[in-house]
Amino acid sequence: MVTTAKLSVNVDDKTRSLSLRPAVVTALEVPMDDIGDKFLELIHELAEVASTVTVERALAEFDETTLQVFWKKWPHLSGWNGRLWALLSAELAGPSAQVADPELDETGGSG
Repeated sequence: MVTTAKLSVNVDDKTRSLSLRPAVVTALEVPMDDIGDKFLELIHELAEVASTVTVERALAEFDETTLQVFWKKWPHLSGWNGRLWALLSAELAGPSAQVADPELDETGGSG
């Protein structure tokens, strides 16, 4: 049984809800494209909250449940995201791989 927690954020008199599910979801349960789409959506939603509300206002005005869920969940989320970012950064920092498909090579021509 997977439980879902709702995180509601009041931003400029609009309530935004985010569903938080446990990280125990296997690739067999949800296609990676769906997970990627949801991850991208959550990044945009979090960026919107961060650009709309100052940290000080969030601390002062978020309800106690929202703050406690953040306090409890963020270290794991931050660690996971930091690890993903570090792996991606290391991958992007390396030299790019040469294309192995000769049909994609363009040699140019005289014309």
